Amino acid sequence: MKRNMRILDIDMDYFLKEIPIMISGNSTVRISDDDYPVWSKDEVIDFFENRLGLSKEIKIKEKIVTHHNEALYHWRKLVQEYRLSVPFEVVHIDSHADLGLGYPSWVFILDSLLSVPVEERIKIENYGDLFEKYYEPSIGDYLLFALAFRWISKLVYVCNPTDMGNDYVWMILKDGIESNDKIQLAYNKEMKAVEIASNTEKYYATAYREPEVNFEIVRRVEDVSYNGDFDYIIFYVSPNYTLAAADFIIDIMREYIMEE
Repeated sequence: MKRNMRILDIDMDYFLKEIPIMISGNSTVRISDDDYPVWSKDEVIDFFENRLGLSKEIKIKEKIVTHHNEALYHWRKLVQEYRLSVPFEVVHIDSHADLGLGYPSWVFILDSLLSVPVEERIKIENYGDLFEKYYEPSIGDYLLFALAFRWISKLVYVCNPTDMGNDYVWMILKDGIESNDKIQLAYNKEMKAVEIASNTEKYYATAYREPEVNFEIVRRVEDVSYNGDFDYIIFYVSPNYTLAAADFIIDIMREYIMEE
């Protein structure tokens, strides 16, 4: 059986030994070199080659972008050009889950976006015509939008090894169970998403459920094991969450890819 296509989705802030938090998405200032130690060049190369299986001889198509939400537009273009088949697997290597924690968009997605046909959900430019109040994808919720688009069949979150990787809204998990290994977005036209916490069973009992998505969290570097079988790579600089001293990683990344 042919596997779904797989995207390596990697943020440069994964390679920091401290996790930057509480940083404005609109900030244009790089974080301090003194406060956030960076992996060494050898550590980064070892991770690329021996954990992800990347090779300088067999390069993978990739796009280097500044911010996360650019990924959705790139993936949409690939899908429309029949170069990326949906649903696909995402291996998300990042210090943040980017599944909407701390963003109001998760409520918009569950209450409003899921109420329209899938083909309308991906037309981000039309949200103003479809919804009275809406949010467009941003750096901390773009994967939640991709889930609402039904693009993802499996999401592997390789979190920063200094963290537990529980920085997501638990209401996106199947039946609202925090320990669940499946994501399943659900829309209830009779109830609001903010009611899930106090009326969990009632909400899910009458909700319309989206397809299940396998969800895995990998917390240790030692447990990251791939043989380079990625169809695309997208690499985020995330300048407001990284420091200038980490920019050498961009040059290393370029040795393993064919830029789109």
